[in-house]
Amino acid sequence: MNVLWRGSSVQRLRLVSGLVLFSFALTHFLNHAVGLVSLDAMIAVDHWRVAIIRSAPGTAILLAALLIHIGLAIWKLVSIRSWRMPRWQIVQILFGFAIPFLLAPHVMGTRIAAAVFGIDTSYPYVLARIWPAMAADQTVLLLIVWVHGCIGLHFWLRLAPAYDRLRPILLCIAVLLPAAALAGAMMQARALTGDLTGTAEFEALRSSLRGPGPEVNAQLLDWRDLARLAFYLPLLALLLALLAVPWWRRRSGGVTVAYVEGPTLRAPGGMTLLEISRNFGVPHVSVCGGRARCSTCRVRVLAHSTELPAPNEAEARTLRAIGAGPDTRLACQWRPGGEVLVLRLVQPLAGAQASSERAAEDQGVDSDAAVLFVDIRGFTALSETKLAYDVVHILNRFFAAANGAIQGAGGRVDKFIGDGLMALFVDPRGIAFACRAAVAAATAIRHELARVNRDLAAELKEPLRIAMGLHAGRLVVGRIGAGLAAARTVIGPVVNVASRLETLAKQHDAELALSRATADWAALDISQLQVTREDVRGLDRAIEVVLIFRLEVLDAAPAQLPLPATLRREGEG
Repeated sequence: MNVLWRGSSVQRLRLVSGLVLFSFALTHFLNHAVGLVSLDAMIAVDHWRVAIIRSAPGTAILLAALLIHIGLAIWKLVSIRSWRMPRWQIVQILFGFAIPFLLAPHVMGTRIAAAVFGIDTSYPYVLARIWPAMAADQTVLLLIVWVHGCIGLHFWLRLAPAYDRLRPILLCIAVLLPAAALAGAMMQARALTGDLTGTAEFEALRSSLRGPGPEVNAQLLDWRDLARLAFYLPLLALLLALLAVPWWRRRSGGVTVAYVEGPTLRAPGGMTLLEISRNFGVPHVSVCGGRARCSTCRVRVLAHSTELPAPNEAEARTLRAIGAGPDTRLACQWRPGGEVLVLRLVQPLAGAQASSERAAEDQGVDSDAAVLFVDIRGFTALSETKLAYDVVHILNRFFAAANGAIQGAGGRVDKFIGDGLMALFVDPRGIAFACRAAVAAATAIRHELARVNRDLAAELKEPLRIAMGLHAGRLVVGRIGAGLAAARTVIGPVVNVASRLETLAKQHDAELALSRATADWAALDISQLQVTREDVRGLDRAIEVVLIFRLEVLDAAPAQLPLPATLRREGEG
């Protein structure tokens, strides 16, 4: 099963209901944004949108999603045993339970007014009703709904391999869409009301739009207040009851949890191990926020005084997906009892806070990227004839030039390795653009090397030469290492193959060796280049390798994909 759909049936039901509600909010806000065009355009789009959401099937789906999402959110609230959690989860919970309070007036003034009193609640009526007295309330409602939904989407989608390259685009949409929605609604509200400032003038406008009379308005306000009381009074009683639960559990016994490498602590019974860790300030990794999807919170149970309960549906599915043994449990699902000794299998960073969530990339995510290895040929022999200062000086001159070329092409240096380096290229538009940028960087490095050789001609017996290897595909991005030496880097077969290709480039006296697949992604014309089939250590079969002996041959090759803006020559579009 795809990692995005892991979890229990209840979790998937909450997810689907949330997606339905987010789709409703998204189309509603897009309709607002059409106001940047004209009021007539807003009304035309709203006509089709309302025809769907106010139809019998549309109403049933939307109402069911709303009731299910609220009901499961309350159920989730009831199951919480510790309020020490990441800030984003606290914000999402608070925003989620603030929405009904702010939404009640809007629902009463539109959907209920239309269904019960037959009022035409199209855009002219709504804009005249909310502007300007209710504009601030509706702005806050829009932003809270949008932020609540975007938080949920982000922490759900970030486990997907493609999310890393789509994130910049989605972030732009997340920022621009609510701004456009507010601008469109406010612009048309101001255009509709014009310079009307007096109460009598506003009432005349509303009367012309056949709005509700004073009695109907009073009735809608009463229903709004009753709806708020009906939702929040039971919720308040539930919260008060939940506050008494820890006290009762402390009186009725608890659980002793000993972590390998410490600490050992006593906690109330009924809490998940992740809640215990957070409650007592023990750092514990959980990328998905405790939804049994990522498995990063898993522990090995080394000792237990009572029988381990069977894992629930969500936990069992994720444990099967990672091939875990019978002594491995997910801390976000397992509620220990008695005395237990556990080992956290994904170790948190030194100094990490218990309630903080490390970036998903630190834990390990899949990403499509191009990897370029660059090495100075024969530098070991050169360094034996130079003073230490000269060696460092020459290397740093080359590295500075190569780093500039790589950054100019849209990549980044992942690490410097002796007299070489490894560069990474990721492009949100896809792997083809990443490969094109990597080839452009290799060509730019060759030009920079020529400049370095000219500048250092008096210090070098012979010009520096380089060999490069380039490969692309799916790799793993994560924080590798321990202590202060831990750093975010990439690993996987793609990295190994790129390194082997750099070695092949040296063996064939070529400046660049790249896999045929990478050349195809980069849209290179290889008809005049040498293509050979090579056995690459680490792969079970030979691959086609394109050898470029002098990178100058690429200077005249027409670009079939657009280069990064920083590399476009003067006069190019």
